[in-house]
Amino acid sequence: MKKRIVKIWGKKYCTIDEIVDSLTVENAQVSRQTVIWSINDLVKQGKAVRVGRGVYLIAPKKQFSPVMSATAKSACSLLADKFRYLDVTVTDTGFLSEFMNLQPFSTVVTLEVKKSAVNAILSAMRKAGFDAYDKNDYPKMQRYITTAQPILIRPELAINPTIAKDCNVRLANIEKTLVDLVCDEDIYGQYQGEELQNIFQNATKRYAINYSQLLKYAGARKRKETVMQILQNTDEYQKVRNLL
Repeated sequence: MKKRIVKIWGKKYCTIDEIVDSLTVENAQVSRQTVIWSINDLVKQGKAVRVGRGVYLIAPKKQFSPVMSATAKSACSLLADKFRYLDVTVTDTGFLSEFMNLQPFSTVVTLEVKKSAVNAILSAMRKAGFDAYDKNDYPKMQRYITTAQPILIRPELAINPTIAKDCNVRLANIEKTLVDLVCDEDIYGQYQGEELQNIFQNATKRYAINYSQLLKYAGARKRKETVMQILQNTDEYQKVRNLL
C-alpha cells in the first residue's frame, strides 16, 4: 500500500481523505485505519512529511533541527547550575541567516522562563558576564549594545511549540520562531521588512513546516491574519493552503 500511495501522490500535497478515496476506488476493502498506518510509516521512513492536521506532502523534506550557539549553550549551562529545576525555552536566531539576502549585524538569544524567575535570572546572567536584558527593556537599550549576540529574558508564553533538548531545556521549533519574528518586531528589528518575507519564503521551501501548528500559535499570539498574509506570498504555502 505504501508503494501505491507514493506512486499516486508522490511529490504532492494531499489530505488523508484524498488518499483514502484514491485507494478505495481501486480496492473497496481498503480501510481508513490501514491507510493512516501506511502514511505514518512513510513519515517515519522520511518518505513523507506532516504539514498540517491530516495533511501531508508525500515526498522527503528536511526536518528542522535547532542548533544552539556557543552563547546559548553557555547561558543554559549557567541556568542548569544555578536554577536546576527551572524550565526554559530557548530561541536562538543565529540560523536565520541562511534564509536572508543581507546578513544581520547581530543575532538574539531569548530565554523564556516563569515570570517570577525573570529578575533572578537576569541578575545571575549579568553577574556571570553575559550581556543580558529584560525583553521589555531591550528596545530602548538596543542602540547602546555592542555585543553581537545579546541575551533577552522574558516570561514564558502560554503556548510554546518546541523541541525537547533535555529535561529542563526546550528549543523553539521553526514554526514558533517564524511567528515570534512577526509578533516581536521590537526585538527582532533586523529581520523585518523585505528580509521577513525572504525568511518565510526560504524556510518554507527548505524545511518541513507544520502549518496547522504555526497558525495555531499565531492565533494564540493574536497575529494569525498577519502571518497568513506573509505565508500567502510563499510558494510552498500556495500549494497547500486550500487543504488546511
